[in-house]
Amino acid sequence: MLLSQINENNLEVNKINKILFDIPTDDGLNGECIWVFGSKTWLEERVKLAVKLYNDKRAPYILFSGGLGKNGKIAESTLMKERAIALGVPEYDILTEEISYNTIENILCSLLVLERKFLLQKINRLIIVSSPFHIQRLSLTLSRYMPKWIKYSYCYDVDSILSRNNWTKNDETIKIIQKEAKGIIFYAKNGYIDDKVIKL
Repeated sequence: MLLSQINENNLEVNKINKILFDIPTDDGLNGECIWVFGSKTWLEERVKLAVKLYNDKRAPYILFSGGLGKNGKIAESTLMKERAIALGVPEYDILTEEISYNTIENILCSLLVLERKFLLQKINRLIIVSSPFHIQRLSLTLSRYMPKWIKYSYCYDVDSILSRNNWTKNDETIKIIQKEAKGIIFYAKNGYIDDKVIKL
């Protein structure tokens, strides 16, 4: 069944797991840049993973993407950059995108940063960092808006409280995951992201 055809008002746990967590695991390949997507709440785990990937020499640069959001005072990318520097990443290996408000804008606004640093036509692979629950929507948004020749390695904390095995353990994460599942169906129905067959 296509993602856009799923009834968003009938989402039990198993169906949500199929929608959000049937996602690629890290393939271990290297790329030109580690691209980290911002979040109001989950910055720390994303930055720590990005720094580990950088130290493992998966890519020579990190791009932090995320603006102020609707109520922020400091851009998410700035906060992530400061944390990465504190963890030992040299500032000259860090790129930032500071004006986006959401995932689509993360991508569109980062395109210019990537073009100016690497030239898009020379990029072969990007190492994508986010939280597990965000990877499905992120991959469908990347396939919608990014150049088709660029490949991706998807990296996330498999032990995150927002992973397949942990999200049902408390009320806060249940609400977050239910909202994400409904949201991704809405985005697919309205053409914001690529549609996808989900094996329910």
